[in-house]
Amino acid sequence: MKKSRVIWGLWLVLAVIFCFVTDGVTGYLLLAVSIVLPLLSGITLFAVRGKMDVQLTLAAYGEKGKAVTGKLLVKNRSFLPADRLRCRVCCENLLTGEKEYTNIPVAAPARSGVDTEFQLKSRHTGKVRISLKSMVWYDLFGLFRSRLSFRGEAMAVGMIAPNIFPMETQIAYGESTNMDSDEYSMKKAGYDPSETFAIREYQPGDRIRQIHWKLTEKFDNLMVRDYGLPIQNTILLLLETGYAQDKPDPDCMDALAEALLSVSQELASQQVVHSIGWQNHEENTFSCVEVETEEDLNLVLPELLGAVPGEDRMTVAEHYMENREQLEFAHMVVFTPGHEDSLGGLASQCIVTEVICGSEIAGYDQQDGVAMVGGGPDNLSEAIAYLEI
Repeated sequence: MKKSRVIWGLWLVLAVIFCFVTDGVTGYLLLAVSIVLPLLSGITLFAVRGKMDVQLTLAAYGEKGKAVTGKLLVKNRSFLPADRLRCRVCCENLLTGEKEYTNIPVAAPARSGVDTEFQLKSRHTGKVRISLKSMVWYDLFGLFRSRLSFRGEAMAVGMIAPNIFPMETQIAYGESTNMDSDEYSMKKAGYDPSETFAIREYQPGDRIRQIHWKLTEKFDNLMVRDYGLPIQNTILLLLETGYAQDKPDPDCMDALAEALLSVSQELASQQVVHSIGWQNHEENTFSCVEVETEEDLNLVLPELLGAVPGEDRMTVAEHYMENREQLEFAHMVVFTPGHEDSLGGLASQCIVTEVICGSEIAGYDQQDGVAMVGGGPDNLSEAIAYLEI
């Protein structure tokens, strides 16, 4: 626009010089036209304000590194054409927090609509949201511009599918107390009188109500019934989306999401019921969804890949434990960019495993009862090709 104004200024200077040199009607007419036409063109900018309808659409699914097609529909309700529109569209990956902007030139005829296709690429998996940030109309001569208001669906979402990799998962024996469970521990006695864990001889300190009188009479010796312990041997997979200071590296968030989904798919193929949890910092909500089949996993994908990261003093495990009286899972696997010290307190209640993406750990390690396995974004899939949880 500056260049156009400079050229217009030079043209006016030349028109004035021509007017003085010729001292005729032609010169004055040329000068008048050179001034009036651009000004009239600028005035027409006000005629289309508030008369633009906009709609954005985006392909539902795409692949990492490959073009995804979007469409921008602009409807001009004005009687004047808008031939030089520039629409600024933001493409945001909700999982990694990356944002990219692109300018789309559009020409909208009077009282008509135009459909413009554009393409975008994402290097990382995640839920992608595109939105129209601004619409600017330039006059015919490029001397003036006006930021136009618009109405309509100026936002659309799609998903960049993750690359789920094959792996092997071994589940260690673990159990967590749950009074509502129909499963009972084979290793520990409990406090549920509706189930018998074992029959044994009386020992000092045993409660009288535990004495099995019929067997005592039969064996002529005091026999005691140990009660059953209701437990559940269940698994919780958590994706860490919070950070204390520095934002997580997009490559790591991409690798962690794919690692979690790969583990979930492997568990589903073994018919192991498990749950997936995450904190969405844009909505300030914690979600925990049970996954039994691969179909359940597909339903979880859009919400999980749209878990917006954010600064947070609490870890995802702490969000899970908040407002809960007891730990509901026997296994907890946290997919995180760095080791979380707070997990040490949970290691006494369940089996805790950390899958870490970054330079903090390479291979396998153990700290405060927490098993840690990790690698960089490029080799995390190799580091957890075999994972014991």
